[in-house]
Amino acid sequence: MTEDSSPKQNMVRQWISTMVTEPIHYTKACDEQFSREYWPHLRVIFKRLCDEGLIESVGGKDGMYRPVDNHAKPLDWQGYDAKSDSGLILPFGLREYVMIYPDTVCVVAGSKSSGKTGFLYRTVVLNMNQMNVVLLTNLEGGILMLRDRFNAMDIEIPSPAPFRVLHVSSHFHDYIKEANTLYVVDYIDPPENEFYKVGSYIRAISNKLQGLNSLAVVGLQKPSNRDTAFGGDLTLQVATLYIAMDSKKLKIVDAKVPAIKTIHPKNMQWTFDYDDEGTRFTNIKLNYEEW
Repeated sequence: MTEDSSPKQNMVRQWISTMVTEPIHYTKACDEQFSREYWPHLRVIFKRLCDEGLIESVGGKDGMYRPVDNHAKPLDWQGYDAKSDSGLILPFGLREYVMIYPDTVCVVAGSKSSGKTGFLYRTVVLNMNQMNVVLLTNLEGGILMLRDRFNAMDIEIPSPAPFRVLHVSSHFHDYIKEANTLYVVDYIDPPENEFYKVGSYIRAISNKLQGLNSLAVVGLQKPSNRDTAFGGDLTLQVATLYIAMDSKKLKIVDAKVPAIKTIHPKNMQWTFDYDDEGTRFTNIKLNYEEW
């Protein structure tokens, strides 16, 4: 590589400003066009750009930097109607107790075979005639199981179905693009050694929703001996409604805004039965006993 083709600070600055959205190691600058002999030079450039505030060091990872997002725009918060409801319909009559605003995330954390997927699929069908609905699914169990679960419902689904189903297994937030849309995610399943990232995945979905007048209902796996999903309390942070499901039991773990000011739904719980496909819930009863 000639001297003229050595890395220049303006060149790297332009590349970061226009192309980089995720953390990057300085040796990968400009799509790795610079050989090892220029890495010390690139390290200096990245440190200077860090001083400028264009990027920041990713803590605990030498040489890793992330772009700093300085593109936030002022919000016309006074232009929104007071108590603007999303119109979302949820199983178990939960909307009687919980206010759900647009641009928010609901989390359904379920243990294995608890009915979590049934809850999510039923949410799709309950809203299919009310709004644009997209199901993002990792297709655990395959497409035929998905078909059978939808066909087992006591709600008729026209053909073609008035909702879309996309096979997605990661980076769910990349698909949050459309306004006035309900996104149902079944479900976020990170590698076993990356459960600590689940909270950030939910936050990424929440960030993409802002200003779209859209919603997300996100399924997560949880252990059977606690209310929160794998990923712990970090999965609670941005959820406007957080539900825990175990075998024939459903609990509101947290709700940011009650529908009735005098009745806060936190810790309300129900028992229920469901069919073999897990998409038809019956014998739903409010339950006042501690689990």
